[in-house]
Amino acid sequence: MIQGAIFDMDGVLLDNLEYHLEAFLVLGQEQGKELTREAILRTFGRTNNELLPILLDRELNSAELDALAIRKEELYRDLIAPHLEESVVPGLIDLLKRLTDDSFRVAVATSGPKENVDFVLNHLNLGGFFNGIVTGEQVRKGKPDPEAFLTAAERISLAPSECVVFEDSLSGVKAGLAAGCKCIALATTHPRDELLGLSPHRVIDDFRNLSLEQIRSL
Repeated sequence: MIQGAIFDMDGVLLDNLEYHLEAFLVLGQEQGKELTREAILRTFGRTNNELLPILLDRELNSAELDALAIRKEELYRDLIAPHLEESVVPGLIDLLKRLTDDSFRVAVATSGPKENVDFVLNHLNLGGFFNGIVTGEQVRKGKPDPEAFLTAAERISLAPSECVVFEDSLSGVKAGLAAGCKCIALATTHPRDELLGLSPHRVIDDFRNLSLEQIRSL
């Protein structure tokens, strides 16, 4: 039986694709590299250390990677800050309340940095809903590797098979399934047909009509 819920952050807690895209585009301009939305979308779900060399098309040493990753996330937080509350995926807070009231164990597993998680959870007062948090710095391999979700399940003391993963990215859906979790995909970043091609257990637009009974029956 499903007893745990593991949420990705970007595209799941927040419908924030446009702010991440804009941050990457600005970073590309600063680095003299013209990026495209399509190229950026193909890397979503990976850690900054994995995706930045791909997007900028050059090798980066650890100091460069760290500096560029920090800059990109600063840009993102500046862009989304005035729009944070309106970016919450509809139905999320109600679902978190219902999960908590029903004694589900809940975690966040994101490829993003700790600063972004703290920024979101603190500003939206959501921290009390989560029993465990896994960020990009805490895993060796980003999605589609299942490490983040396996770590999150361990932190909430459940087997992966007892957890449902909520994901929006293609690499995230692959990671959730590879971890042995059930997976509900949100069509906030990719079209439903594209997500369905990966065979998640369910595809939803947002959380508004999702019941605990539907989660348990996965």
